[in-house]
Amino acid sequence: MSDLISPNARRWLNLLSYAEGTWGGSAPRYDITFGYKPIKDLSRHPNQVVQGGKYSSAAAGAYQFMPSTWAGVAKQQGLKDFGPKSQDIAALALIRAKGVDPDRDPITKDTVAKLSGTWASLPTLQGKSAYGQPVKSFESLRQFAEKQGASTAAAPQATSEQTTASKTSGLGQVLLNKFIDMMGAMGGRGFGQRSALPTPGMPDYSESSISPGQQEIGVLLDAYKGRKNTEQYQQAAEQDLARNLRGNVAAAEAAKAELLAQALGAFGAPSSVI
Repeated sequence: MSDLISPNARRWLNLLSYAEGTWGGSAPRYDITFGYKPIKDLSRHPNQVVQGGKYSSAAAGAYQFMPSTWAGVAKQQGLKDFGPKSQDIAALALIRAKGVDPDRDPITKDTVAKLSGTWASLPTLQGKSAYGQPVKSFESLRQFAEKQGASTAAAPQATSEQTTASKTSGLGQVLLNKFIDMMGAMGGRGFGQRSALPTPGMPDYSESSISPGQQEIGVLLDAYKGRKNTEQYQQAAEQDLARNLRGNVAAAEAAKAELLAQALGAFGAPSSVI
C-alpha cells in the first residue's frame, strides 16, 4: 500500500478520530487508550482494559482498535508496530472492508452508517450506536467534516434561485466571455479561436432576422441541453428583439451574449466544452 494518503481519506481518518474522542484539535491522538490513558510504547497494541466512566474497554489508538480487531488487520496488512502510520493503514483497510472507498466516497449518512458496525461512536441510519454506546450525531460529524474542508451530501441543498445565481456568476461569466470571443468582430467573421463549439453562420440582425437568430440559438443550446432550455432562451431572445435592440448591433450582441450565459448557467454545461 502506498504511504501517501489522499485528502479525502485523511478527512475520513480525522472524522473517525473525532467520533472516537481522540481528536487532538489539529490531528488525531495516536498515543491514548480508551479512558485517555497515555500509551508510552507504540511498538504494539497495549491490549489493556481501561475503566472509563460507565464503560470498560481495551480499545486503543486514534481509531480505538480493539485488540482482536487490531490483530486481524495488522496481520492482513503486514503491520509491525502500533505507530501512527500503521494505525492509519489499518483504519483505511477497515473502512474499505465495509464497502466504503475512503479515497473517493463522500461523508454521507449512508457511508457513515456502513461503518457503524466497526466504530460504535458512528450512528446507524436510525441515528443510534450499533452497540448501545454513546454516539455522535450525523449533524455533528457533518459540521466537523465541513470544518476540515470535506463536502458532505447531507449539507443543506441550495434553492433553485441560489443555484442559478451561483452558476450565473461562475459558469455564466465563463460562457459570457467565451461567447463574446466566439462572436469576434462584427460583419460576419468566424468565431474566435478559443471556441470549442461548431461554427454556425453569424446571425443577421436585420428586420427579418428572427428566424436565423433562433436557428443559431437552437444550435448552441442543443449542444448543452434539450428543448426546454432552448424554448426558454428563444422566449428571452424574442423579448430582447421586441425592445428594438436591433438598432444598435453592438448592444444587441452584448445583450444576447449575457442572456445566453445566464441561460446556460442555469442548467450547467459539459466541462468538455468549457
